[in-house]
Amino acid sequence: MKTFMAALALVLLMSSNISAEDIETLDSFIEEALISNPQIKAARAGAESSAQRPSQEGSLPNPIIGGRIKNVSFSEFTLGEDPRSDIQAFFAQEIPFPGKLSLKEKIAEEESKSQRWVADAVSRRVIAELKEAYYEWAFINKSIVITERNKSIVITERNKDLLISFLKIAEAKYEVGMGIQQDVFKAQVEVSGFIERLELLNERKGIIETKLKEILNRPIDSSLGEPEETIKSELTKTLADITEATSEYAPELKSRADLIDSSNESLKLAKKQYLPDFILGATYFNRDGGNGDLDDIWQVSLGLRVPLYYWRKERFGVKEAALDVVEARENYEATKNNLLFLVKDKYIKATTAEKLVELYQTGIIPQSTLSLESAISGYQVGDIDFLTLLDNLITLFNFELEYYRQLTAYQKALARIEEITGLELIRKGLATSEGAVNNNEIGRNQNEENE
Repeated sequence: MKTFMAALALVLLMSSNISAEDIETLDSFIEEALISNPQIKAARAGAESSAQRPSQEGSLPNPIIGGRIKNVSFSEFTLGEDPRSDIQAFFAQEIPFPGKLSLKEKIAEEESKSQRWVADAVSRRVIAELKEAYYEWAFINKSIVITERNKSIVITERNKDLLISFLKIAEAKYEVGMGIQQDVFKAQVEVSGFIERLELLNERKGIIETKLKEILNRPIDSSLGEPEETIKSELTKTLADITEATSEYAPELKSRADLIDSSNESLKLAKKQYLPDFILGATYFNRDGGNGDLDDIWQVSLGLRVPLYYWRKERFGVKEAALDVVEARENYEATKNNLLFLVKDKYIKATTAEKLVELYQTGIIPQSTLSLESAISGYQVGDIDFLTLLDNLITLFNFELEYYRQLTAYQKALARIEEITGLELIRKGLATSEGAVNNNEIGRNQNEENE
């Protein structure tokens, strides 16, 4: 057992060498993602691009400006010589029927507002994915390293060392005829099992770190520090609060609502297509009036662009626009129902995980800790067999990991609720969570009993 305590001291020494500069905080990751993530930047560019359209749509069509020369001979230039020759300059401007341009501008404005909400939704989705990945990263590290406020103990290595100490007890008892060889073999199998678990955890850690680098737009071969330990956020909002916030503030719903407004304006515009547009023209002539001088002549014209084939064109345009309004409204309802389902699903998962976290923290883990301490004492004096001791040990370790798994599930559910509703539920920063099992204390108790 002295060997076990020496190993723990070494681990503590190694852990203390991790500087604050090596810690990667969630807040810093969020700031970096908002600046560097390609999806967020693309969505913002799309929103800024759509904001340039309203002014274009609300402007008059470009006018037509031109000139023309009329000559009555191919062999000579007759301007000024023949009254049938002239030179002209003309201007033509199409003017849509009053109200059409303002409707086009309004449609573009609503689409631009919708695109801004889409960009906001993309940002929230990426940040939610980042939070989920960060919490998973923290959980994987917690599965490898359990950190308390003033000390850090490598969980898998710690478990392995503890098992090795049990192996030594089993070997000692076997040597004096108080144990059986099966105890030794079983301890060796469990040590190998923890080594396997460590390898699998390191594999998962590499995968999730690659995901984080992708979101942060960092080079894949770059290095990351270590995550802070997850602190449990308090869920103070009720399901009614969350569903109300979803209906009122969800970016996806805001985008759909703006598309409904855009469709309604498009329907108004489609109905106005039955009305003619105007074409205003002005022409300047300069020609010989028969007296040898070039006379100035001008004319003004007004034409109409008549929807003559309305039964094949404008009539179907109105039907199309009306159906677009129905589509936009139904898409809004479908999106709303889906989002309400998602937030309720995530809320149930969050509250369930919260209850399990509390159960593990205040009931299961402390009870399992006492059970293990009792089993260690009982095995040393021969009151229980080695398999019972191992069962208590593995049970405690599994409960401890499940505690952090449920804590991670809780925080990930809150991150998704934040994405959908726009509410701020997750506390800023991360810190050491309370209620973690202190197996170092178990080791100290065991060491004192051995001495």
